[in-house]
Amino acid sequence: MPLNGYSSLCEERQRIIVSRDAGRREHRALNEDTCRVTQYKIDGDIICDASIRCDFLVMNEDRRDAYLIELKGSDIEHALDQLETTARHFQNELREYCVKYRLVCSRAKTQAIRGNKYKKFCKKHNNINEFICSENVIEEII
Repeated sequence: MPLNGYSSLCEERQRIIVSRDAGRREHRALNEDTCRVTQYKIDGDIICDASIRCDFLVMNEDRRDAYLIELKGSDIEHALDQLETTARHFQNELREYCVKYRLVCSRAKTQAIRGNKYKKFCKKHNNINEFICSENVIEEII
């Protein structure tokens, strides 16, 4: 468990890990191979100050993949800042992991996804499945 001092929100080999906000946005991580996994609520549980941060961190301990998850309304540019800031905050804890970024938004404004900030983020994180953005739900095998 890389975040020492914090307990995972899911069981060690849980099959489905759901990260959900008060709205209808959610990320569903499907652990089909029953790998060792952990889930942390970053916003308000691990980082409690006024700094910007993403909502959840889900980690596949066996595959060494870390999923930073932001559940957002329509402010996509701010969500990208939250993901990158959280990655920098936990860079020591995640140095042995392949960090993946997940953005689940309720409304993707056309001007935001065509904007320079979004394009630069996509270009920077252009490895296969490194960044996924979707409306309302992302469901993926981790």
